Amino acid sequence: MTLRDFLKLTRRRLGTILVCTLLGAVAAAGLLLVTPTTYSAQATAYVRVAMPQTSDGSNDSGSYAAAAQLASQKVKAFVSVFTSQSVAESVIKELNLDTTPAELADRVSASNAANSLTIVVTATGDSPEQARKIADAVVTQSAAQVKSLEGANSPVQVVMMAPAGLSEITRTPSPAKYLAIGILAGLLIGFAIAFARQHFDTRLRTADDITDRFTDPVLAVLPQSKGIARTDADSNEDFQSAESLRKLRTNLRYANVDHQAKVILVTSPLQGDGKSSVAASLAKVMAIAGDDVILVDTDLRRPSVAETFALHGPLGLLQVLVGSTKPENALRRTKIDGLSILPAFDTPPNPSDLLGSDRMTDLVQELSKNHTVILDAPPVLPVTDAVVLSHLADSIVVVVSAGRTRAEQLEHAVESIERGEGKISGIVLNRASSTKLSRLRYGDAEYGYEYGYSQSVYGTEHDSHGVKTPDSSVHSSAARHAQSDGQHADSGLIDNDGQLGLRDAAEEISETRRMPVVAFAKSEHLSLSSAQPDPNDEFIHEEAGRRRLWRESPKRS
Repeated sequence: MTLRDFLKLTRRRLGTILVCTLLGAVAAAGLLLVTPTTYSAQATAYVRVAMPQTSDGSNDSGSYAAAAQLASQKVKAFVSVFTSQSVAESVIKELNLDTTPAELADRVSASNAANSLTIVVTATGDSPEQARKIADAVVTQSAAQVKSLEGANSPVQVVMMAPAGLSEITRTPSPAKYLAIGILAGLLIGFAIAFARQHFDTRLRTADDITDRFTDPVLAVLPQSKGIARTDADSNEDFQSAESLRKLRTNLRYANVDHQAKVILVTSPLQGDGKSSVAASLAKVMAIAGDDVILVDTDLRRPSVAETFALHGPLGLLQVLVGSTKPENALRRTKIDGLSILPAFDTPPNPSDLLGSDRMTDLVQELSKNHTVILDAPPVLPVTDAVVLSHLADSIVVVVSAGRTRAEQLEHAVESIERGEGKISGIVLNRASSTKLSRLRYGDAEYGYEYGYSQSVYGTEHDSHGVKTPDSSVHSSAARHAQSDGQHADSGLIDNDGQLGLRDAAEEISETRRMPVVAFAKSEHLSLSSAQPDPNDEFIHEEAGRRRLWRESPKRS
């Protein structure tokens, strides 16, 4: 694991790590509360040997060496005296303690450092003062016990070197030590759980999760928004969702540079990933951009497009496939100019056979001659319908739900589509959280939609169909101009002078886009040296109402 992976793991599982760390601290605090608090104090005793003096009052060097050797031998033997029960009994009587000699002996320890004549006594008590008194009393009573054992004339003596009052009091358990151990243990457990969850949790949450595992590009990251919900398919109030959908539309065109995709199939690994909402919203933004779009509900098992656009039966895709009606009778126009719907209402017993029939192939080919066809297909893993339709599509978009779809599910779906000879243009991550917490956890810029502009900068206005679009002001101006002049005709646009207008110039633009063009006959006075056009000049729009296939068919309820 690299440092980048470790930081990503920490960021994604920060909640788990913090919770475990907090639990470790709480557990340490709880252990502190239930553990009795004791205090320790130390007193130091010194073992000395009295040396005989000569007649002139001086000490013999030989006697000094013998005394030092004797003290070194005795000090090791005296250590056990300090912890004996006899000394403990004497201490109990001296301090009037409410305990037994055995219990007090367990609370006292004595040690002798190598090559030293000192004995360090450590005593514990319920309070600092009690611990000091016990340590001093142990040294005093041990000295008396040694004198009793060695005899009154013995040159060996035990004396107090440093009373317990000079030592520091040690508290057990130590709050700082317990809390540090608890926090460290919780942190380690948190990282262990985070690593296990990261390893076994294969849900796709960010665009990086997809690009790290798959070669197919991520076309867009769509946020959680009512603007993409199927019940709000005709709404474009959310700037973030609208911008992400425009990004999806643009990336789809970039994904098919050499050959413009006329048939786009939208599917998902499982039901509930939001593929129908994405298909409807994609059809909407492509129609607003100027494409002639037909949205076909090919999910004959659980059709939802009719409910999305509030359409009612009975004529739909099923009736067209069985030959009971013509396509132009089943197509429905919408409030969005350029968008038509071929819904589905009934559920047949053999959806896969109908979708794989020659009539379905002929229908898609006929619709895609002059229109962009978007197929809302069933999910890939539960049924084979999407795989059956995959060979009809120029571009396939796979929609996954953030935090719901797993990597293995997407992998199986991609493999199934590829076996069906389908061409996947990319993957759409749907329902990605756009909250600040999500950006902190996942570090994905797509989540925040941190653009350098907003609706206040790029204001949106309602176009003639009630749909908000950033360039609707141009369409509105063109619509007002066209209405005032009444110059829409099948043969072309005619200017105010009665001459044939800009039909040919407009058709030089992309066939699928209705771009505003300038009437050069009216703008001859414009030159390269002039940066400001005359406000009286207006833009003439390519004829928006002209539809070459079934646009003139009556709308059926």
